[in-house]
Amino acid sequence: MNKQTIKYFRNFKFCFFKRTGGVSTENFSSLNCAFNIEEKKENVKKNRAIIKKYFCKTKKIIFLNQTHSNKVFFLNKKIPNIISADGIITDRKDLCLGILTADCAPIIILGNKNFGIVHAGWRGAFSNIIRNAVKVFISKGEIISDLQIFIGPHLKKKSFEVKKNFVSKFFKNNNSRKFIVKKKEQYFFDFSNFLKNKILDLGISKVCISNLDTFSSPKRFFSYRYYSKKGIINCGRQISLVCFR
Repeated sequence: MNKQTIKYFRNFKFCFFKRTGGVSTENFSSLNCAFNIEEKKENVKKNRAIIKKYFCKTKKIIFLNQTHSNKVFFLNKKIPNIISADGIITDRKDLCLGILTADCAPIIILGNKNFGIVHAGWRGAFSNIIRNAVKVFISKGEIISDLQIFIGPHLKKKSFEVKKNFVSKFFKNNNSRKFIVKKKEQYFFDFSNFLKNKILDLGISKVCISNLDTFSSPKRFFSYRYYSKKGIINCGRQISLVCFR
């Protein structure tokens, strides 16, 4: 597969994979890791096998049934058949945690003994999924000052146009309006700084945010908004993974 950048921190490793290096075709080309009615199941299985061989040969990858919620699941012993949540945390060395995105933000959270991953769209971010994830870390004995957060490629301000009714509904005070930029008659949401502000408000200062925009890099990343503007409803999803080294 094409070279993907694996990053290491403490006893953990993680990767925000690009869309390249797989076997899928057309709007799912090429390393699509999400099952879709228009995608061949065998292609997704092959792509996931490629990912596993490259990143975590001996570990089981845990996927979520993502629903754009603020639910976070701590996985300790028994692994459920289906985990309906948008965040997952564990301390198990035999597992690798994964989420799928195509504009939403993949967020890696690392403690000393626990690690987690969050799928954060604007709905999840507004309903405090990051805070819920951090609460789980604290409940497992982690200390706020030890937590390190990495945010992967996602929809950046220049591409995140929103409607006026979105602004009036969710940005009702001057403090929150700083995340909205108006250019002529268009409104743009500064999603990156919104996420960063949520994290800093929790007392976490160790935050690294990717400057890569999924929408304006369609050859490198899947972007739901990019394909939607082309009239294509379905597209692939890139994967992000984290585990012990």
